[in-house]
Amino acid sequence: MNKKALLTKLIIDDILTQQRIPIDEELVIALYEDTEIAQHIDFIIDRIKAKTTEKITTQDKAQPILLLLPPARDLASEETSLPEESLLKPGQIPTHSSPMPTEKLIIQRPTAKITLSNAKVGTAFNSTLNIELDTLEIAEIESVNFPEALGISFDPESRCLVGMPTKSGNFTLVVHWSVNSTRYHNDVLLIINPDPRSLWQINEPPADSPYPKAHIDSKLILEEDIRIAGASRRGRSHEHAGTFRDDDFYIHHNEQSQWNILIVADGAGSARYSREGSRIAINTVSHYLKSQLSEGNEAFKPHLEAIHQWNDNNAINKVGNFFAQLFRNAAQLAINNLKNEAIHINEPVKSFSTTLLATVSLRINDELFAASFWMGDGAIAAYGPAGKVRILGIPDSGEYAGQTRFLDDSALNDVEFNRRIIIGKWKEISHLILMTDGVSDPVFETDNGLQDPNKWAALIDEISPCLASPENADKALTEWLNFFSAGNHDDRTLVVAW
Repeated sequence: MNKKALLTKLIIDDILTQQRIPIDEELVIALYEDTEIAQHIDFIIDRIKAKTTEKITTQDKAQPILLLLPPARDLASEETSLPEESLLKPGQIPTHSSPMPTEKLIIQRPTAKITLSNAKVGTAFNSTLNIELDTLEIAEIESVNFPEALGISFDPESRCLVGMPTKSGNFTLVVHWSVNSTRYHNDVLLIINPDPRSLWQINEPPADSPYPKAHIDSKLILEEDIRIAGASRRGRSHEHAGTFRDDDFYIHHNEQSQWNILIVADGAGSARYSREGSRIAINTVSHYLKSQLSEGNEAFKPHLEAIHQWNDNNAINKVGNFFAQLFRNAAQLAINNLKNEAIHINEPVKSFSTTLLATVSLRINDELFAASFWMGDGAIAAYGPAGKVRILGIPDSGEYAGQTRFLDDSALNDVEFNRRIIIGKWKEISHLILMTDGVSDPVFETDNGLQDPNKWAALIDEISPCLASPENADKALTEWLNFFSAGNHDDRTLVVAW
């Protein structure tokens, strides 16, 4: 490589490096071979040689040597040649001074990476606006322009976007920033997600649908020392789909015998007429239990006496056997009626699939006796004293969410059917509670959570305001059941005796 070519390469490489100009290999070669650049290099060489021939006296002040390239020109649009005067031979002195070529200063814009979190409508938003420059310098954020009123503003002190988003969608913000007193701006995408609650529609089932059922139901029994409230409401998934509530419930107090009957049922979401299945099961089982626990049932009197005494294991076992047979008979009658309805409309009996949780209870002085039957998911519990809970059964959970057992012949003929019956007598019971999985899933989440006294204490704390005014407890519970829980939109039914 000759000296001129080497000088050309050094000058070009230095300029590219100093100015941080991104280029590829083909462009570098093109710059090396550019004839106009070569002419400018000749010009600089000639100027330097000319200057070195001038006599510099001691009175002259030393001047700094400034090497500048002439302005770049568009080679494609014009052909440029140097003036004849400038094409001097070595040793020649120009007849008049030529203007010194100047260089156009090129300032490369730093590359900025701006990050921002997503927001959600109705949820407090606080997100730091981060700017990372490829030069590693610190950018100063001067202002942020919003395309419209979004409920969000920029706080310069904290460098954060703050506020309560009011609209959902994708919005382009303009971020104005500076570095080394030079101002820039960038467009930044802000994503505001909608409030999940706003996405749910409320639709009515077709007017000609068979087996209609009210979307909301509540009942209250309020007598001396007896307070029982039941509430049930259609879940958001059914509201959105325009279908009926599948849940059902029943509460009863017998003034003569003082027995209470509490039942909840949850029709299978995948079963076409499960809303009627839960109603048939409730009606059948409640009617049978009322007849068997009445004062006139002579066969029950010996067992009632054993419940009052509760001090003989043999007697207690007889009481357990009595209620095991009582609930088996009730379940068999319910299954028979489900089959009859299926035959009547020429449908598979599985179209009426339902769970069933039932409890009968009796207050004896300061104690509570209860016998429960548990088929499916949901929960039954006797709570009290504070912080102590007794789960009155075993939930039927499957391998995946929503899988459970339903009331049918296979469950009834299971050799372990009696494990579904729990009896007990306890002091200081403050609440007897039954619920479908629309309540138990968001409150307890897992079967292990169902055994956690702290979760039960939290539930009691939540519903206590609803029970504080007994005369309105059922309506208050109905409103409470409308709580929002992400991913839990099933029907909800709750029965409480307190």
